[in-house]
Amino acid sequence: MADYNDKDISTMRRDALRRMQEMQRRAAPPPAGSPPPEKPPASPSLISSLLGGGRLPGGLAIDEEKAMIAMLIYILYKQGADIKLLLALGYLLM
Repeated sequence: MADYNDKDISTMRRDALRRMQEMQRRAAPPPAGSPPPEKPPASPSLISSLLGGGRLPGGLAIDEEKAMIAMLIYILYKQGADIKLLLALGYLLM
């Protein structure tokens, strides 16, 4: 275990305070008169566009996370992944 002397502890404490103040300065809200930052326009996700708006051909709805896990299972299966890994990912789909 490392032995620290008083000088090391004091240096670490000053460094931690400096970093904390820097983070607080960055996180401070903008002044009251400034306009809010603009958000980029929302674009449809790749998975939703591939699935035709999140609907499967049978009319079943599927969310993006499940679609991504299903595609991951397919890719890993084609690459010869371990069956335990595929079953674990399949469990996440339930």
